[in-house]
Amino acid sequence: MSRLALLLALLLTAGCTGSPDTRGPFPAGSDLVREAATSFASVRSVHFAAGVNGVLPGFPLRQIEGDATLDDGGTATGTADVQDGDGHTKFPFTVHDDQELPYRVGAFLGPQGGLKRLLDGVTDAKTEGRENVDDAPALRIAGRVPAAVAHSVLAQVNADLTVKVWVADDGGPRRFVRLWVQIPPAGDHLSPVMIELSLTEQRP
Repeated sequence: MSRLALLLALLLTAGCTGSPDTRGPFPAGSDLVREAATSFASVRSVHFAAGVNGVLPGFPLRQIEGDATLDDGGTATGTADVQDGDGHTKFPFTVHDDQELPYRVGAFLGPQGGLKRLLDGVTDAKTEGRENVDDAPALRIAGRVPAAVAHSVLAQVNADLTVKVWVADDGGPRRFVRLWVQIPPAGDHLSPVMIELSLTEQRP
């Protein structure tokens, strides 16, 4: 898989401060995730920042940050840090959906995109507490995502995911603002892989 393809693969795929306030009552986790999925379906442009902790075979990304938009046919620009043998390489990128790539902005943003499908697939959702994300109040929801849904978003994943979803709690729409994913290890000698994704500057 090319570097450019790998860059957009993480658009599945932060900044929480302080300990969560676990004093309830809180809205039901399933309702929060559903409302966030509905809100996110209309997002056409977003700033994203993500990091990968661990080794996911065929997926050497360590960090990525940039801007993605569905406008003008779909474009993403930013910088990426990719594992390269025993070291790593950091470089800027610009990719367009009309390039011959297996991953496109349109595969992740929009009403049929992978991030919306991931939210739609969350099960066993439970609201854990309230904390700040990027200096704004948010509610944290824990849940799981079935392997079939996860694989449809990121082909390298073939197992159920443990997830945490942060949803804005600022009096406006229930926006999807952050995601934490734990992927079970691919082998006995490996550790779980964690992916964190922050989504800011969302525009319809």
